[in-house]
Amino acid sequence: MAKGSLGKFVDIIAKQGGMSYSNNFDVQFDFSRTDGLRKHMSNMGVNFSQFGKGQAPSNDEEMNSVDAASVLKVFCEEAQLPNVQAATGTHSGRRLGEGSVNYAHTRLYTDFQLGWMCDANMTPLKFLNAWYTYIFGDYNANGTAIFGQAGSTVAPGSATAFNTTGAKMDTMKGKATTGELAEADKEVRLQFPDEYQCNVVITKSEKGKSAPNGRPSMMYTMVDCFPYAIDAVPLSYGASQVTKVTANFYYRRYNILYNDIRNMAG
Repeated sequence: MAKGSLGKFVDIIAKQGGMSYSNNFDVQFDFSRTDGLRKHMSNMGVNFSQFGKGQAPSNDEEMNSVDAASVLKVFCEEAQLPNVQAATGTHSGRRLGEGSVNYAHTRLYTDFQLGWMCDANMTPLKFLNAWYTYIFGDYNANGTAIFGQAGSTVAPGSATAFNTTGAKMDTMKGKATTGELAEADKEVRLQFPDEYQCNVVITKSEKGKSAPNGRPSMMYTMVDCFPYAIDAVPLSYGASQVTKVTANFYYRRYNILYNDIRNMAG
């Protein structure tokens, strides 16, 4: 670095709003088009009652300790801004002595990953599993009744075979080894894509004066997302560690909203 350039370097950083840090971001799920999916998640114990359509709270005042949208927002510890890639072809022999020249013809979208720390109720993992089981709707051996639906032979009344509240270990083991939960002979019927896909918004933000995410610089909207893989969750004896879960999502495309925060106090 040339003599006297350090002050200029610091001045440039300050005028650009500071440096960007990877631990400032926000993730939001929008289930406003998928009423069936939200209802299924509610039956599985993942409740979006506070916000109704799955949108995350926009500030600390809106946080609710029991609403799934708040839990997923607070405990999301890992996210990725999606990459971009172009499929290319080649032109050859356009000019004398010129070799192959590449050109872009198709925009390619891959996938992105989200990771959560889990609370004791395992809300992030329940959320992902409920989403996955909705995609692959399980039916009984006759293909006539939804596996684990309300009024199941395993759980009476309005409860579902998949969900209990406050049950002890012995009760859980008894339910897991009898009835529909132990039944292997069943059919699988998938939902249509527009019934299980949702939009996911990932915002890259920086600290502001009034909030830790008070200066959003870029907002990616991933359109028509769904989880195609839920990674294995390792468990082991030894030193206590926070349980974590990650999932990979496919999407149709993404759109970007830009925001100039160079002169923004936040």
